[in-house]
Amino acid sequence: MRLERSDLIGGACAVLALGLIAWLSLDSWAITRCEEILSGMPAGEAGALLPEQERCLKRQNPRPATEN
Repeated sequence: MRLERSDLIGGACAVLALGLIAWLSLDSWAITRCEEILSGMPAGEAGALLPEQERCLKRQNPRPATEN
């Protein structure tokens, strides 16, 4: 069996495509997990947040890079 340049390019594209799909899946999973965590929080109650809840709130409401 002989590998040619087009075989290597095709293999590289396949690896990149699988990496992109995996990254998007993990990101989607994190978003769903945050929605579950935040939906379980009591509404309108102030208090100490768990680190996981703080991360989800920061993810949902990122601060603007610059002020207007």
